[in-house]
Amino acid sequence: MNPAGDSGGLTEQVAAERLERFIRETFKVGERDSRFSRAVELFEGGYVDSVGMVELLGFVEEEFGVTLSDEDLLSDEFTTIDGMAGIISRRAAVSA
Repeated sequence: MNPAGDSGGLTEQVAAERLERFIRETFKVGERDSRFSRAVELFEGGYVDSVGMVELLGFVEEEFGVTLSDEDLLSDEFTTIDGMAGIISRRAAVSA
């Protein structure tokens, strides 16, 4: 799959949409969960645990074709879907 689509670049919006869909499906987050959003802290909120993190990282590498650094993984930005999407889109731009 070409993560860039026809635009030649992966936007944060597209990355966030794909991440949200994956997290909702994989971790069984219902559409009616009013606490869940792209800005919620996934780990502190109990949506993703350490085992889920491994699944999430595998998804990111396969879906977006990027490898995240330890710095990315340990950043405060990597705690939310929006933050992850920002990191992913920047990594995708660098590797393009």
